[in-house]
Amino acid sequence: MTVSNSATRPVTLYGATLLFLVLLFLIGLMAGSRWVSPTQLLSAIGGNSDLLTRITVLELRLPRNLLGFLGGAALGVAGAVMQSVTRNSLASPGLTGVIASAALAVVSLQTLSSPSALWLPAMALGGGLLGGSLTFVIAGRRQLQPERVVLAGIAVTSLATAVTTGLLLVSGAEAAELYYWLAGSLMGRGWLQLQMVLPWLLLPLGALFVMQRPFRLLQLEDDLALAMGLAVGRWRLTFLLLALLLAAALVAFTGPIVFIGLVAPHIARRLVGDQIQHWLPLSALFGGLLLLAADILARQLAFPQELPVGMLTALIGAPWLIYLINSQTSHRSA
Repeated sequence: MTVSNSATRPVTLYGATLLFLVLLFLIGLMAGSRWVSPTQLLSAIGGNSDLLTRITVLELRLPRNLLGFLGGAALGVAGAVMQSVTRNSLASPGLTGVIASAALAVVSLQTLSSPSALWLPAMALGGGLLGGSLTFVIAGRRQLQPERVVLAGIAVTSLATAVTTGLLLVSGAEAAELYYWLAGSLMGRGWLQLQMVLPWLLLPLGALFVMQRPFRLLQLEDDLALAMGLAVGRWRLTFLLLALLLAAALVAFTGPIVFIGLVAPHIARRLVGDQIQHWLPLSALFGGLLLLAADILARQLAFPQELPVGMLTALIGAPWLIYLINSQTSHRSA
């Protein structure tokens, strides 16, 4: 994986990123079909506003913003982990078939039965695990060239999408709602959805941030990491499973949101250079920032309608993927 030799000072980088996040979060509380002024926002937070403003800010937009930030952070960290442990700069949940397969599992469960929402993350996890495993088997476990992984991921994604479409054709009245869900959206997500997904996101994120030492050792050559006492295969599998859990659990509640897991880790890695200890935290911050920004744009670009946020993240991420593939091809041919 090629990174820049120069790195921004971590204190400056964290400060600027957190400042942008706070500004975006506040804008997210104000933006929507009914704009809330800064004065009204402060009144709503203090409990002194009218009932409509208080419900709009505290019951509708606040949990949506929190889910957007946490979901983006989860996708950013999942992408960083996948790129790191596979040593493949094009690996991400969306490009390895994980997200499409998790979405297929959720659609299957909702089409063929009437499940409790508590089962959705577990079903998404099973589907994502199957899809991701199939991608790496097709790509070749010991020769994970970036282009092979992307092509295998496209094949698995296409297969999962085709089966999902077939299920939607027989799903009856639920089809319209599921079609919109498959575009990826935070619309209508409130405290209930946030409460259900929170353990599935916070526990893996906490585990990944705690396991910094094995994460850094996995950046070394396998022989050197083994000599330093690291069980490389076991730790690589552990990290991949935690990354898969983050991506699949989010899919169960927001639908598939692609490319955040590709773009956020690349931005973070280019800014921190070889300071690996900052890669995961900054991938989380940039992932949250990107998803919050995309969600705010989704509310405003087609006003009074709301665009699926997954469509906007795809529009952002697809050119980035083309750039990465071209830059890697040019680097090898130079």
